[in-house]
Amino acid sequence: MRKWSAAGPWAVPLLLAILFITFSIAAPRTFASFANVRVMIGGQATIVLLALAVLVPLRAGDFDLSISAVMILTGITLGVLTAHGYPVVIACLLAVLIGPAVGAINGWLVVRFGIDSFIATLGTMTILGGLAGLISSNALITSIPSQLTVFAAYRFLGFGTPVWAGWLIALSLWYIFEWTPCGRYLLFIGGNRGAAQLAGLRVNAFRQGAFIFSGALSAVAGLLYAGLLGAVSPSTGSTYLLQPITAAFLGASAIKLGRFNVAGTLVAIYLLAVGITGLQLLGLQDWIADVFNGACLIGAVGFTILFRRAASK
Repeated sequence: MRKWSAAGPWAVPLLLAILFITFSIAAPRTFASFANVRVMIGGQATIVLLALAVLVPLRAGDFDLSISAVMILTGITLGVLTAHGYPVVIACLLAVLIGPAVGAINGWLVVRFGIDSFIATLGTMTILGGLAGLISSNALITSIPSQLTVFAAYRFLGFGTPVWAGWLIALSLWYIFEWTPCGRYLLFIGGNRGAAQLAGLRVNAFRQGAFIFSGALSAVAGLLYAGLLGAVSPSTGSTYLLQPITAAFLGASAIKLGRFNVAGTLVAIYLLAVGITGLQLLGLQDWIADVFNGACLIGAVGFTILFRRAASK
């Protein structure tokens, strides 16, 4: 812990650089190429959006485990509406409304009814997964509007629309967190909810808003995800849950120690991508992704707890 603290907020970015250099030396022809870097960054576009979605409730002291389920249900709903002849704009608007609606329900369960956020959002995640199977008849949905696939496939400077969308949203959220009262209020609420209430902050309103924002951003991720792949499977929701949460907690060990922050989360996302890609290129099988993500999550949560205990002393 002392060595990690001495390294300061740049320990995780330094680890990212070390891993990148190490894998570049070990696999120079496959890993150390612009094409591979572009693929790694592009492959994390959905994870970036989901990590930003989960980051806002976490900053306010709450979990939202329904992010990936919202994303999948949004994409499936879009495909089903398109298959039934709805115009593209109407289908997109109706599908994306799922996110704020689920966020409002999560907020009501957690804030108003007092259910623990982990349990409440775990329940909504399970319900949404069932609804996705019901709507799609447990079949792969391929009726994604061609306009959306063209939009998602558009490239600028070698990167697709989902990548740029994630970076722009990350920049906006960074500004809100670091330079606006709203960002400071969320941090205050997440750190000491009782003190925030005594200070006169509208704690319940901020927590409710955090869940709604998380749901809305997850729904946007669902549209871009559907457009990027051109199809959505109802069974893939769980595969997009662990990595965003791992990145959010690992990001709290970078840049702003002990705080959920945007810059640290982005660094953590690409650290996970570099680690998994490098190990797979060295010959390890696909199982290494789950092992690596799980180990990083345990380590990140442990370091976050230690940093908060140290800060409280």
